[in-house]
Amino acid sequence: MAITPLNVFRTVRWPVTTTNVGIYTAPANVASIVLSAQVANVSSGIQTVSAFHYRAAVGSDTYGSVAIASSIRVPTEDTLSLIDGKMVMETDDEFRVLGTSNGTMELILSILETAKQ
Repeated sequence: MAITPLNVFRTVRWPVTTTNVGIYTAPANVASIVLSAQVANVSSGIQTVSAFHYRAAVGSDTYGSVAIASSIRVPTEDTLSLIDGKMVMETDDEFRVLGTSNGTMELILSILETAKQ
């Protein structure tokens, strides 16, 4: 049996696309804490971004996607913080993001994974 490290910091970098995809999935046996989520507009025009917390249905509860940020306009060569504070994610929860065009925005997540003991 492998021992899960107590604390592991992760950085996830992602080019935002027009497809709503899960860019980070919380693994089993850890509590994942999103410390920050920053998106930068690297284009020459205003872009729009949305971010979601996704949880699959569990029993009679049908969670699905919940908006963290919805259709937020990001000015040219500017940055937006998608979460204020921190966000805890449970096993198999996903952080999802999508934009209005491909290759115009870049996202970086800072995550702390803490072993559940």
